[in-house]
Amino acid sequence: MIKEITFPNSAGISGNEKGRYYRDSFSVNISQQNLNAIDVYYAIFAHLPKPVIIAMKIRNKIMGWLGFSAGATEMSLPKEQIATGKQAGFLVFESVSETEVVAAAYEKNMDMWLSVLKLSEREYAVSTLVNLKTRSGRLYMAFIKPFHKLVAKFCIAQALRAKRI
Repeated sequence: MIKEITFPNSAGISGNEKGRYYRDSFSVNISQQNLNAIDVYYAIFAHLPKPVIIAMKIRNKIMGWLGFSAGATEMSLPKEQIATGKQAGFLVFESVSETEVVAAAYEKNMDMWLSVLKLSEREYAVSTLVNLKTRSGRLYMAFIKPFHKLVAKFCIAQALRAKRI
């Protein structure tokens, strides 16, 4: 089950909020046993659904014309390579442990963090925080926010359906 929850104060990205920002968090009850935050991150973000990859490529093309960073669509490395300081597409892993994975991207319009945090043995929080540094960043987020929530839930649901988590 996936549900939107209050942003967890225990997330490593909590406290990074500056100025205008957007954040959300979804909890997921996993069906697999003995998974850690690295396993859950990989299960969700290394297997993005094809429609999401296509949407990200279209987004990158359009946003590149508007001055935003338009990098790769990859959000993960092979699981055994996920480590602090490593880069996966447009994200850099800032913190990697069995209880939380934090990845981030920094650009002139916005800074973004993604956290996968273990809440309990079978419950994880998948959280996003975006600091909106420019008017362009705020306009972009206003447009993308409803899609972001749908995509986040869709990616998590796909990992559940495929029994990766």
